[in-house]
Amino acid sequence: MLVPQLTHVPLAERNAMRDGPRDSATHLRHAAAVPALGEIEIGGKTSRERAGDSLTVMAWNVERLRHVDAIAQTIAGQAPEIVLLSEVDKGMARSGNTHLLSRLAYRLGHAYAYGIEFLELGNGNEAEQAANGGAQNTEGFHGNAVTSAIPLLRPFLIRFDAAGAWFLPEHGQPRVGGRMAIGGQLMLGERRVTVISVHLENRTTPAGRADQTRHLLDAIDKYDADAPVLIGGDLNTLTATYPERNDDPAAWRARIAAEPDRLMYPERHEPLFAVFAEYGYDWRDANAFDKPTQRRAAGDLTPAGHIDWFFTRGLVASQPVTLPAVLPDGSPSSDHEALVVTVRVA
Repeated sequence: MLVPQLTHVPLAERNAMRDGPRDSATHLRHAAAVPALGEIEIGGKTSRERAGDSLTVMAWNVERLRHVDAIAQTIAGQAPEIVLLSEVDKGMARSGNTHLLSRLAYRLGHAYAYGIEFLELGNGNEAEQAANGGAQNTEGFHGNAVTSAIPLLRPFLIRFDAAGAWFLPEHGQPRVGGRMAIGGQLMLGERRVTVISVHLENRTTPAGRADQTRHLLDAIDKYDADAPVLIGGDLNTLTATYPERNDDPAAWRARIAAEPDRLMYPERHEPLFAVFAEYGYDWRDANAFDKPTQRRAAGDLTPAGHIDWFFTRGLVASQPVTLPAVLPDGSPSSDHEALVVTVRVA
């Protein structure tokens, strides 16, 4: 459902979800009762009537969008027609309890479509909880978005699952919802082109991400099997399970040292690439492989990889770039770099 504003969930209801039973069956009931999980918020205003013969597109996990002004400056420097965003907060204490996407779209001269992965019942990870001084979330929304300088047609949302792993007590960040993709279509010359912002789960197995990918591609084909497609986002191609990467960090670093190309070229370890190939998608020309797309804080020894990607079908991709995510003082504006690519219809 398209709405001008996602349906608010009162704080008392969010707190009751957080403080009540935290099991999978309860999560399913909560997810079914949150209208915002099925809504797409439409806002902003386009600044152009149409594209030319090619599109410049950015994909960026903006880590809550808390550094919105620096991120807007980085995006504006590339003048993309389309921006595919992951990890966008709305009404979250950790990012100022404001509507950051609306502010970004205004700065860019873009319209936007926004959908949420999660209704957040807490204040984020441990560092975010420690930094927010006990402030409450006004909305608790966290999700993905597409912004566009040209009209975005037929917006759609694809949910991957409602298993509710993040809702369980052991995860430490109580959330209702699950990973999702959001997209729409635009005119490129005389053709409709489908564009999608996607974020796959990090706390699953490579096979689990492949299952999410197949669900995504089947849904795209049901939406429009004939239109060229551009998919971009954080696919979390981390090549192993969460416990394998985190339970024994020294062992994981040793494993990467023995396979130094594993995280930059993860195709052998992430079956989602075979799924994309099966459905006719390519990624080799659409991505730069010069540096990791993850940023690590000073002192963090965890190996960084290429986990953000573009995938295309029916399009010719060129000029892929990985842009540094930096503030004016040189510190990070996000924990992911930004991706840029130019596409035209094949």
